[in-house]
Amino acid sequence: MGAVSRLTGLSPHVLRSWERRYRAVQPLRTPGGTRRYTEADVSRLRLLSAGVGNGHPISALAPLSDAAIAALLDTHGADAVSPLEEPLAAIASLDAREVERLLSFQLLARGPRGFARDFALPLFTEIGARWESGRLSIAAEHLATFVTGNLLAGALRTLPPPRSALRLLFGTPAGERHEFGALVAALIAAAAGADAIYLGPDLPADEFARAAALRDARAVALGVVALDPAEAARYLRALRNHLDPRTALWIGGAAAPRIARLPDGVSIAASLDDLEARVYELRARGASDPPTAG
Repeated sequence: MGAVSRLTGLSPHVLRSWERRYRAVQPLRTPGGTRRYTEADVSRLRLLSAGVGNGHPISALAPLSDAAIAALLDTHGADAVSPLEEPLAAIASLDAREVERLLSFQLLARGPRGFARDFALPLFTEIGARWESGRLSIAAEHLATFVTGNLLAGALRTLPPPRSALRLLFGTPAGERHEFGALVAALIAAAAGADAIYLGPDLPADEFARAAALRDARAVALGVVALDPAEAARYLRALRNHLDPRTALWIGGAAAPRIARLPDGVSIAASLDDLEARVYELRARGASDPPTAG
């Protein structure tokens, strides 16, 4: 409840009142009676808070669906406060401890998968936009990357043991230092039940191939963001030649679509949803089935 109070701006007293009197949300309970809120609960509470702030009584809002509340807010030209604003302010002021505190709350409330998909990626999209427009310093961007990367890496380490023998390797090619997307992808794959091994950025092709053989990986997934497309294509050809033909090679990231001609046996995971679907597909085939190179 404390984390949700911090995320929504609603006091624990209000949260309890809305739950008890209006059944606005119905959080899960542990055997000991502690409340456990879902991502959907937090989103709904933000909508309700915005509606009340616009003058609508909670008694009128609570029976409505989330879509109906959102439509009501849109009609009145209002919306819930973005959860990114406070962390962005702390990032801009280079307040590392405050950034870590705010992001840790988000990770606690959303869980690793929700934090990676629904908070960290939108946060860094906004950070990139502000950096390009000159509203955010390079130092602030580096601080945010360091703090968020540490949280994501810690979340990856603390996930439950993989639910299958499906082993995937993640990282970035030699020359590519932007590792954030690859780390998020590893976390998403791990949350989907894979044994996701993150090898970090800037790894030579022969080292990736050696690691894939050593760990009997079903796929290698690379993030490409700032790497020159021609250089990326050369790297992918080299890695494809070094890998077992049965090992899939996937790429993703902002630079992936700019590679004019992908080498045979390399495919683009166009989104995190696409990556997640690939993981589930491989899991459905069974770990004993031979991998494919597509």
